[in-house]
Amino acid sequence: MNKHFIGPLILFWGFVFTQTCPPQDTVLIVPTQNLWNIPTENSWDGLEVMTWNVKQFPLSNNTVSYLNEVLTDLLPDVVVFQEINDLSSFQDLSSAITAYDFINTNYGYNLGLAVRSDCITILDYETLFPNNGYEFAYRYPLKAELRWSCGDAVLEFQLINIHLKAYDDGWQRRFDSCEILRNYIQYQIENVGQTNIIVAGDFNDEIDDPEGSNSLWPLVSDPNSYFTTTPIAGNSYYDSYPWSNYAGLLDHILISSGLFDENDLSGEIETLRIDDYMGSSTYQNHISDHRPVEWKIWLEAIDIPEGLVINEVMQNPSAVPDIYGEWFELTNIGNTVININGLVLKDNNGDYHSVVSDGGVLILPGEFLVLGREGDVNLNGGVELNYVYNNFNLGNTWDQIIIQHPTGLIIDEISYDNGETFPDPTGASMMLVGPPEDNELGENWASSSQSYGDGDFGTPGSSNFSDDGLMVTVSDGWNLIGLPVMVEDPHYQSVFPSSVSGTLYGYNGVYTEEENVMNGHGYWLRFSETENLFIAGQEINTLYILLLEGWNLITGISQEFSVEDIEDPEGIIILDTFYEFDGTYTNVSSLEPGKGCWVKANLSGTIALTFSVY
Repeated sequence: MNKHFIGPLILFWGFVFTQTCPPQDTVLIVPTQNLWNIPTENSWDGLEVMTWNVKQFPLSNNTVSYLNEVLTDLLPDVVVFQEINDLSSFQDLSSAITAYDFINTNYGYNLGLAVRSDCITILDYETLFPNNGYEFAYRYPLKAELRWSCGDAVLEFQLINIHLKAYDDGWQRRFDSCEILRNYIQYQIENVGQTNIIVAGDFNDEIDDPEGSNSLWPLVSDPNSYFTTTPIAGNSYYDSYPWSNYAGLLDHILISSGLFDENDLSGEIETLRIDDYMGSSTYQNHISDHRPVEWKIWLEAIDIPEGLVINEVMQNPSAVPDIYGEWFELTNIGNTVININGLVLKDNNGDYHSVVSDGGVLILPGEFLVLGREGDVNLNGGVELNYVYNNFNLGNTWDQIIIQHPTGLIIDEISYDNGETFPDPTGASMMLVGPPEDNELGENWASSSQSYGDGDFGTPGSSNFSDDGLMVTVSDGWNLIGLPVMVEDPHYQSVFPSSVSGTLYGYNGVYTEEENVMNGHGYWLRFSETENLFIAGQEINTLYILLLEGWNLITGISQEFSVEDIEDPEGIIILDTFYEFDGTYTNVSSLEPGKGCWVKANLSGTIALTFSVY
């Protein structure tokens, strides 16, 4: 694209998975003229943002060609324009500089934006504050969502172009508009998670006036905001509006808190004295009565982590509502510390969150990191979160968790599927039990059976496996099950939290509905889907089982155990009567941990199962 007017808009864009810096497809820029020797401001190592009031554009028949030369000499990444009177001339400028993409408003005294397409992508844009036309002198701010990238260095940010009311009679309107902007920035930070905001434009006042006479005070005093022009304020050499009784630094670039660190480390601000190269008369008669103001920061590459794995997902809590209790866990199976700051959480349905945290979000090798929607343990079911996100929800049936580098490279992803291959528990997390490199396979996931917090099941912040425990597989429908470990709470829905309520039946000559599962006893239990379940508990190596004459439902120990090794001193077991059930009955020669099994005895008596490694 090279030109857009504000209106209904849907933008689609693709990600570059591998990119050099400078990009290999850099657009060649050939100035149409070379009247002045204006030095470039461009650097591929960082972002340049320039604001420029181009007085009643165009001032003359030469304005478009002169502005073309200035821009193609300076080559800033982003330029915001104010006072565009003639949109057809602005279109001419846009068409002449093919290395830039242009957008603008269309309401009279227009605002415009140009971005260098080699390194800046326009993700979305709109005008703001439709109900506050008076405060903004009916020059509604132009907001654009932008992504700067070069190689593995990436920054997503929101840019707002403004032109506030001028002169003394506009003081209150400037003050009110600054209050609106302050509240907007606060809302974006606290509710949207957008902390990278740049407000650039003609503020029509200076920032260093005392509080009582400072129309920009709501923003000057805002702890979430900082005027990058602060270091040059009060120095007439840097006046952006120098030829008037109201001379001063009136054009500013303000940043929000997410950009404070970058500004502290490398921020540079200056008023570009273009008139020094072409002469004051030429500049004022053909370009503007305002000088452009430019802010620069250096941006480092965001590392592409190795060993980051999605390890556990609570998509459907039971103890608390979803809006509080959803969370997922990452683990680091690599050998180095991973910082997820700057990575993106997304799905395929529009959920999107960029991880932003002062000081980073670190995962040590072998450790776990829990991310969720609500940080208050009194509301979220008792989960200690390491990071709180927004604009990212976990569907109860089908959904995706995608961890993406800002360049578009997928670091890790899973797509759970309403129980088709992944487990689909309610009140229990899905946990990875198979190889971490194969976490996209549903068969490598199981429902957790370890309780936490307010009563849901999961292991947030710790290993999916306790020191002891076993994995068992159950099928959709009725299963013959048994308890292969010793547990603290033998209630069947504590051991098998995804089982169907009211479906546990034991057998002692007749079927009886039960509440608890006991070691050595077999049971019928129904499940609504096929899944893997991890049962935490202490292993059983020795077990004595009382058999009654006739058919018995039993289960074995924590290891697979051959029926030939069962100690049967009284000879009560009838040979070849061991049967498991997997949709149909099957005669078996060994007892599988977690499975129930029928066996027939000719007399009542006791048998023993003893496991030995020797």
